[in-house]
Amino acid sequence: METEKVVVVGAGYSGLNAYYELGNHIVKTLIADKAQFVFYTTYLQKLMFNKNIKYTANIKPTITSKVKEIDLERKTVKIENGTEIQGHKLILAMGCKRERQLDIIVRIIGKDRVSIGVENHLDEYLGIQLAFYLRKLNKEVSYYGPVLKWLGEKVSAKVLELLEKNGIRLSEKSDDIIPACEPNEVIGDFLPINDKLEYKNDVFVIGDMIKNYPKLGELAMREGIYVGKLISKKINESFKPIFINIIDTGKGGAIHIRSNVPWNGNFESVRVSKLRAIMKRFIERYYIIRKGKMGILYNL
Repeated sequence: METEKVVVVGAGYSGLNAYYELGNHIVKTLIADKAQFVFYTTYLQKLMFNKNIKYTANIKPTITSKVKEIDLERKTVKIENGTEIQGHKLILAMGCKRERQLDIIVRIIGKDRVSIGVENHLDEYLGIQLAFYLRKLNKEVSYYGPVLKWLGEKVSAKVLELLEKNGIRLSEKSDDIIPACEPNEVIGDFLPINDKLEYKNDVFVIGDMIKNYPKLGELAMREGIYVGKLISKKINESFKPIFINIIDTGKGGAIHIRSNVPWNGNFESVRVSKLRAIMKRFIERYYIIRKGKMGILYNL
């Protein structure tokens, strides 16, 4: 019997964790355009406060090259030099293009008075985090949006309370809109998935490439671990998505949000404490040291 070959395309939050989780009995290939993992949560800290903080880690993809074409039917990936790599299974984890988003965030940081909104409501956690950071820099900040109501009323009420407590008022419009990240040009669109994160038979889509999912690092890592375990036959159940995020209020505390409401669940939890802020600082360093591997944090 031929040894199963799995090709992972992309070395971000989801792709790395899928690759790490695949069993030793599988011939696995990781294709990435550079030998580097970028942890954007830490990068935002660096942008905001000009900290001398490490936000990248060196990694060792099997193949370091830009991807030129992907044939989903044949499960082949053509890289820059024309070579085709074929697998029995394909894991697409190519993320999305954040250049325009980051350019706008840099422009917003340079202003003294900002009115923040997001183009896609699923990016609200990012807009709200940015608002808290800007208040920490003593800027005049307002926010426009549903304040995470899509994660549940309990979550929204607590976040709204803390926005007001920190002097961030709600606005009727936004002058500073954070754009959504854009689909990777090789595939050309975000892709729908089934309950096992498959776009089609033996083609898995994880991370920012999933259509109508939040572009969230914590969620992407869990998707990668799930697909790695599924292909390795360690599990067979459906994927159970959950939104987990820590928003730093900038005042020594942080909001820890958990919710499955966006996926028709009824669980929502929101906790606020100084310990959560310490956790966020720990996480920012942990993932660089671990080269993107979720490890024990999967169980938290």
